[in-house]
Amino acid sequence: MKSGAIAGALAFAAFVVAKGTPTLRHDWNWPIGRLAIPSFFNESIGGWLPVGFGVANAHPTTYLIALPLVGLMWIAGPLIALAAFAFVTGYCCMRAAADVASQWGNAAPAAIGAGLFALFNPWVYNEVVAGHLVMVLAYGGLIGLLGEMTRGRGASPVRLALWLALIEAQLQFFIVAAGAIVVFSLVTKKWLAPVAGVLVALPSIVGLFAERGALVQTPYSVAWQANQSLSPIALLSLGGYFPGYADRLGLAAEVAIWTLCAFALAGVVAARRIRAVRWAAAAAALVYLCALGVHGPLDAAYEWTVRFIPESGVFRELYDFGGVFAALLIALATALTARAKALGYVALLAGAVLPITWLIHPPSDLWVAAQSYPHPAIAAPPFSRVALLPAFQPLQLRTGTGDGADPDAIAYPGEVAALNDYLPAYPVDLALARYERDGDADALRALGVSLIVARPWLVSRSNGEIGLAASSLGVPRPSSATQSTENLTAAAPLISACESARIVALVDTLDPCDMFFGDAPGYAAVTPLHGPSDSIDPSASWIDARLAFARAPAVAQGIGGVLTQSTLANPVTPGAWLLAYVRGRLTGSDGQTLAASPGSFTWISIPPNVDSVSCRGLCELVAESRFFPSIPLRQSVARTRALPFDQLAPWLYRVHGVAGSVGLVRLNERYDSGWMALRAWRVLPHVRLALAANGWILTDRSSGDVLLLQTTAFMQEIAELVGVLCVLSLLKALVGKPTKRA
Repeated sequence: MKSGAIAGALAFAAFVVAKGTPTLRHDWNWPIGRLAIPSFFNESIGGWLPVGFGVANAHPTTYLIALPLVGLMWIAGPLIALAAFAFVTGYCCMRAAADVASQWGNAAPAAIGAGLFALFNPWVYNEVVAGHLVMVLAYGGLIGLLGEMTRGRGASPVRLALWLALIEAQLQFFIVAAGAIVVFSLVTKKWLAPVAGVLVALPSIVGLFAERGALVQTPYSVAWQANQSLSPIALLSLGGYFPGYADRLGLAAEVAIWTLCAFALAGVVAARRIRAVRWAAAAAALVYLCALGVHGPLDAAYEWTVRFIPESGVFRELYDFGGVFAALLIALATALTARAKALGYVALLAGAVLPITWLIHPPSDLWVAAQSYPHPAIAAPPFSRVALLPAFQPLQLRTGTGDGADPDAIAYPGEVAALNDYLPAYPVDLALARYERDGDADALRALGVSLIVARPWLVSRSNGEIGLAASSLGVPRPSSATQSTENLTAAAPLISACESARIVALVDTLDPCDMFFGDAPGYAAVTPLHGPSDSIDPSASWIDARLAFARAPAVAQGIGGVLTQSTLANPVTPGAWLLAYVRGRLTGSDGQTLAASPGSFTWISIPPNVDSVSCRGLCELVAESRFFPSIPLRQSVARTRALPFDQLAPWLYRVHGVAGSVGLVRLNERYDSGWMALRAWRVLPHVRLALAANGWILTDRSSGDVLLLQTTAFMQEIAELVGVLCVLSLLKALVGKPTKRA
């Protein structure tokens, strides 16, 4: 069985690297050269990432595998490291499935067949094409955990803990596995694995708690999840993924998986007296129903969960449950073949069909090798940003091949980061869209962009659209006049000083020292408006305004709100002040016109007898305030100057030259409550500038450096050290007792 696992793993690795480094398909983002290795490493372990406008990495789940992977990349290159990683992933899946089969008492044919099912089923095919190789590795760990758990009270606590540590590389699988291991521990009184699981997951636990406020702001609705919900029939053949990559494997693959399902169902009946089989059957049924989402009998409960438990967004892609379902099917099917040995040969034959379907339709047909097209050489000033054109992902070659993440959107040597995000949020969407659509680079300068890089061999598949959201806006495609490389002068520095903050009431600029009055201490609170439905079509309802920012940058701002082109009414608070963008006419429930404009932001006083508004044209309701301060709507821009600094880590800076007339220190990265400024060990008041960046108010004008610290990232670094020490201790215990199931 070991030789069979090696052969299967070699074949799997060959499928992955046959054409070179995969790019331009779904989420593939493997380093395409040595220059990309540091960026890959920071994305794997870092709690704060400089790409885009800076972003918190709430769950750096791959930190445990990052060190050996990156070490191999530096020695042998990224492509060889990818081949080795694919081989280890394939071997893990094959051996784990074979071990499950052997644990039930299966002979070699059934064990090898189980391994082939585990490694070459349609779910794995879909995830490989999508670039989710880490998920496949965690899936192999999940099968291994199931195999160890079938031993019941004879299971090794150390092995259970190590399998759980491997699964931690994929957060969704880890949550499922952690729940299962807690139940298992309650029955067997083996608590090492749950304790170890908490320790290895500490970086994600810290990040999820500290960054919860930002995470729950990610667009997540029933309308989106209807697209992610799986068909009951398709899931039985481990298909149903919305891009449909594995559909090309054809009827042969479906018959092979249906055979596995039939064996699993028969295995439940044949081995029903075994407690582990009953638990696995119940888990498989529950996972299957959850994966159906709005298409299953739990549709009402699922819709309620999406609407009222935003943390459930960690399971946005319901197809992830397909891997858990596949692992449980393998365990149940091998329970049957252990009792009917002849069926082991049927399982072997059916399993052997699957890699043949891969050979006929290799996954590499669906991606583009990184070596087959150009990649730009980036030369920009240190601590600046570059904007890559085309700006919006997914991308494809101009010849029409590909459809995936931007392989060039990384952090480059010299602390130069690409501004482009896969799903850009404000203010990145605003800045890129303004330039691509109008040639206006002012917002790019405000975000520190010093270089615009054209890549005429690529085209955008989305042009800023998020699926079908806001498609009725009908925004024209980008002008070819903006598709040229350009150096920008006067880009905003990463760290600068403001003499003072300018309190503003409007939200249509990114001036560096502006502070929206809702963010300023001592001013009235401002409450963002939320839509009454989950619609993504503004022609029929009020939608989350953020979905339209890249299509219509004129309405973009850092608060949120709702937007429509329909005439439906939206509730407002009588007597409040309303911040709105109006291109057309906004009418109150009393029939009176509240605002009419060709397209601008304005504050509107809502009459006491008006409790809703409706729109003729395009309207965006941003936020409400009970009081409107007496602030001039137009003021002169405050002066700024760059400050010298030392970067000690992406999440740690020492800033010099803050004495004298400095009133604010500004960090030109995305505002995050985890950033802290210390001066003489005193914490400075933290504010949001221009609804986007970080600022700190200097409470005195004395001399002394300022230390900027991203506290979440710092705590995650400590947590990662704890996790690494935990795994090393487990490995030492395993090696120290090779013959005992410790």
